[in-house]
Amino acid sequence: MISLAAATGLVEAIGAAGGDPREVARAAALDPAVLSQLDGSIACSDFARLLQEAARITGDGCFGLHFGERYQPKHIGPLVYVVLNSPTIGVGFENVIRYLHVHNQAAVISLDVEPPWAYLRFGLQGVPIETARQQTEYGMVVALTTIRLMAGSRWTPLDVQFAHQGPPDTSEHVRIFGAPVSFGAATNAFVIEPQFLERQVPAADEGLYPILRTYLDRVLKEMPREDRVLASVRRAIGESMREGDPKLPVVARKIGTSQRTLQRRLREHGTDFKALVDDTRRRFSLNYLKDRSNTPTEIAYLLGYSEVSAFNRAFRRWTGSTPARYRRPQVAR
Repeated sequence: MISLAAATGLVEAIGAAGGDPREVARAAALDPAVLSQLDGSIACSDFARLLQEAARITGDGCFGLHFGERYQPKHIGPLVYVVLNSPTIGVGFENVIRYLHVHNQAAVISLDVEPPWAYLRFGLQGVPIETARQQTEYGMVVALTTIRLMAGSRWTPLDVQFAHQGPPDTSEHVRIFGAPVSFGAATNAFVIEPQFLERQVPAADEGLYPILRTYLDRVLKEMPREDRVLASVRRAIGESMREGDPKLPVVARKIGTSQRTLQRRLREHGTDFKALVDDTRRRFSLNYLKDRSNTPTEIAYLLGYSEVSAFNRAFRRWTGSTPARYRRPQVAR
């Protein structure tokens, strides 16, 4: 799954290229409503197909590159902020490697120093190389923009490598990256000078940095270690709780599928929507209770309950205890 934050501005980008966003979504076998979602997730393979269809329908073979140029990395959220506030470029790359799954569960990234150069490598699990072309090029441009926010707008890699085959005309690739570009490589990669990793990030906020790290560490810890389908549904439920009692139609829209398909997938995993909502609330409640600044009323609201009494009844069913009684031994530890 990949966060729908990655699609921020996609509707406008398709329109600017002369395409109809609804037609693109339908061609990718997705509900057009998914393009208007501000949160939630989408299967990475679906996002790759969405960009692929956008390129085909608009006639812009470099749609991924151009969408990447328009995209503001800060839309990604805390992941990018922790990178931009890292003390050095190298530490920033390490933070991307550590936290990228918060944003994109299919992404694989590594930093390899192989003298005389270093390689920042990027790939997508479960998406064929050629199908992933537009998403890969989009992602590499967003990465370039992010690095330039750290190092300065004139920074360019020594070389840019793509695993997919190149188009007949690569002039846009060279223009955007400002560096030699090669195709059919073993991996997608930026080739950089090793000493670049030691460069300090001038605009980094050393006070904000540890706060962001702590937050993302907590998110990683709380991410369910389970099948990616269940994990994506649970994540969408968690986001929906902020709007009240999670509803099946809302959650289905957030992950870009139909209600019937979602119900079928949950049955295949031996559960149903009601049970998954209940278990997600239970997990969240136990975490919220660890922070004594959260009152029972606030926790009830965060879990999507309209009344604190409903939360209390559910919590007793989950644990056999009241929230207040459960919280006391937590403090003693």
